[in-house]
Order: sequence, then C-alpha cells, then structure tokens
Amino acid sequence: MTKNVSVIPARQVHTAKGIPVLLRKRVCAYCRVSTDTEEQLSSYEAQVEYYTNYI
Repeated sequence: MTKNVSVIPARQVHTAKGIPVLLRKRVCAYCRVSTDTEEQLSSYEAQVEYYTNYI
C-alpha cells in the first residue's frame, strides 16, 4: 500500500524593519449618520475623511 504525501509550500513572508508583514489585506469602512441635519452631514464627511486617511 502506497501512501500519498502532499507538500504544501510555505508562504513567502516579507518583512519591514525585521517585522513580518502580510502582503495585502482587504478592508472596508462603514460610515453612517442617523438624521439629515447639517451637524450629521459634517459628521459623515469627518468619518469618510478619517477612514480614507486610516486605510
């Protein structure tokens, strides 16, 4: 009886300043407001700007 062996190659690890870094991540942001008031609209814009810069 012959046994089958499958070798799964290791992923290549990239480093930045000696710290392992994953190559790519998929992310999304969720911004919302609860009303149509002017204050809420500026809150939405602030959320979009924050996540745009963060991501």
